[in-house]
Amino acid sequence: MNKQNIVLIGFRSTGKTTFGRAMAKVLNLPFADLDEQIEFYLGGTITDHVKKHGWQNFREVEQRITHDFCRNFSGIIATGAGTIENSKNLQNLTKTGNFVFLNPNFLDVRKILMKDKTRPRLNPDITIVQEIDQMWNQRKPMYQACANYEVQPNLNGNIIEEAEKIIAQLPKTIFPKIPETKKIAILSSSKGTTLQGLLDAQKNGRIPNVEFTVFITDKKDCEALKKAKKAGIKNIEVMEIKKDISREDYDREMANVLREHQPDLILLCGWMRILSPLYCNQFGEKTINVHPSLLPKFAGLINKEIYEKVLDYEEKYTGCTFHKVSDKVDSGEIILQRKVLVESFDDIPSLKAKVQKQEVLGFCKILEKI
Repeated sequence: MNKQNIVLIGFRSTGKTTFGRAMAKVLNLPFADLDEQIEFYLGGTITDHVKKHGWQNFREVEQRITHDFCRNFSGIIATGAGTIENSKNLQNLTKTGNFVFLNPNFLDVRKILMKDKTRPRLNPDITIVQEIDQMWNQRKPMYQACANYEVQPNLNGNIIEEAEKIIAQLPKTIFPKIPETKKIAILSSSKGTTLQGLLDAQKNGRIPNVEFTVFITDKKDCEALKKAKKAGIKNIEVMEIKKDISREDYDREMANVLREHQPDLILLCGWMRILSPLYCNQFGEKTINVHPSLLPKFAGLINKEIYEKVLDYEEKYTGCTFHKVSDKVDSGEIILQRKVLVESFDDIPSLKAKVQKQEVLGFCKILEKI
């Protein structure tokens, strides 16, 4: 059955991430490592999170991330070694993916794990060798039972060559459709946190179908500009606001720049100017803004003001809203909303960090679907 994902399963250090990323590069498909996505969500390492909150809490986070990817992603997914032990993870992944069990020489795997001091122990009451063998004997039958296909990559071989060998062993019919490359424009006046998240997602293979063709800012000293230059975005326009220029005239000049580059989508990543009706009439359908609240709540407010209100009103959830721009503030057609839980220990900085991560993930989801 042709499904939207290839899901790589297997034991620790069997190359799911390494070969998965290489396979995605060869096939020009999106790639996502669930452990990396969990760490992005947590804002720290899995090891540190497990030490602080335990394995059960980690598995709950893993389940939320896995569910999100099953619904919204189309490409190659590398799972954690224990991901499919959770029945809900297994059900969700099965709905949208074909499972490929990576089963290299176990002696090579064991050697790698013996040297790896970064991974959290599952059972610290026994020796590391006992733990490895015990977990392998427990999980191997599960991997084999779930797998649609099984391959034996050489962990000591050339990564790209091994990835090509894996691809050759799989039916062509199971590979997702290669997404068309889309040209994306970025407008930003801010620190560029969301922009950097998108650049990192592209680098890691999450959105390979995206080409950031033009970056526009109205602030010559903003951090987003520095990030755009460092990333090598070819077309960068610094359009400072002149005292004698009207909003319509400014937007007319910006529209001319955009028209020259013909982007498929325009993302407002911390763009601090209200767009005029002139702009919205021309580019409103392809321009997406993200507002750091669950609209219509706290419409018209910005940044710190929103988080203060969330805490003052003791909101249970906050988040961000992605919407098409219109000539009225925060009132365009809503495309997507992403929620975060407001916890008892949250303050303005922690809420902002949570929401900004959802801004990146939400834009990734939108870019994957265009």
